[in-house]
Amino acid sequence: MPTDVSDSAQVQALVTTTLAHFGRLDAAFNNAGVEGFAPIGEMSEADFDRLIATNLKGVWLSIKYELAAMSRAGQGGAIVNTSSWLAQGASMGSVAYSASKGGLDAMVRAMALEAGSHQVRINNVNPGIIDTPMAQRMGANDETLKPFVHLTPLGRVGQPDDVGDVVAWLCSDEARFVTGQSLLVDGGFTIAGWR
Repeated sequence: MPTDVSDSAQVQALVTTTLAHFGRLDAAFNNAGVEGFAPIGEMSEADFDRLIATNLKGVWLSIKYELAAMSRAGQGGAIVNTSSWLAQGASMGSVAYSASKGGLDAMVRAMALEAGSHQVRINNVNPGIIDTPMAQRMGANDETLKPFVHLTPLGRVGQPDDVGDVVAWLCSDEARFVTGQSLLVDGGFTIAGWR
């Protein structure tokens, strides 16, 4: 169901439609996001607002309605959001993007406190360098990724399944005592320090 996550009515309709179709909501993965990389002097206010509205407010709205649905059902649940290694790091031109993801890491800790009494767990995955369409739009290819491969202890960039498997684990009962965490999935890229 196509949804603009920055629009409260659309997010609420998505959760309502999901409940009508499936009868309940056990797990949610909030993975909508936009990139926005530019030097601070070159980024427009409109672009900054759009990025924050999607990457931060959009997750907040999603959790607001997902948590309400899970709480009403009284059966607990799991919510996972996509953050980024840039939540705690930086790269040139990442001011707005890093701010949106840093805010998400802070937000998930506070939300986990509220959600715990409803037996709902809320966590983030923080991908490192992952070979995705977003990365390709930003110029990622075999040549431009070589420095990242060299700096990653596991000797490669990540694939979408590397992140997806962690999301599935966080949504499963195997992660039943994990909440309020932002879990790096970066092949060790950030071990040596933020770049």
